[in-house]
Amino acid sequence: MVYEAMKMENDIAADRAGKVKRVLVSVDDVIGTDQPLIEFE
Repeated sequence: MVYEAMKMENDIAADRAGKVKRVLVSVDDVIGTDQPLIEFE
């Protein structure tokens, strides 16, 4: 997943293998600290 903050793109990589069940955020959402972004199976 890539998110943008302060006009910089930041990559987030999973710490283990798995399948994405659901993405919990949408484009242009404001993301809070410790907010879940992805749900895995």
